[in-house]
Amino acid sequence: MREYRFKRGFKPTSERLEEMLQKHFNGFEIEGEFYVVRNFGAIEELRLKLENKKLYAESKTKLTDDETAMKTLKTYNKFLEELTGYTAKERQKLMKKEAEKED
Repeated sequence: MREYRFKRGFKPTSERLEEMLQKHFNGFEIEGEFYVVRNFGAIEELRLKLENKKLYAESKTKLTDDETAMKTLKTYNKFLEELTGYTAKERQKLMKKEAEKED
């Protein structure tokens, strides 16, 4: 499961998460503590949860054409940026720092 931190000023609330899911993926379901998006572009299933002021995400993808894959990735990155405040490039740097700490 991937872990995403929130930038200062970006609140990790269920209300914001629900708003962003509706805006970017046109809906979601709630299963226990998880918010679930199904069958959106190349995403078969995307499971998200908020815990300890962090977002945890797990996804299953399906094979699709390149155009659909690129649109799905752009939508997912835009969703994460608006929710957490970090761009894809910034999230990559944070993940590298975390990986270096673990070594």
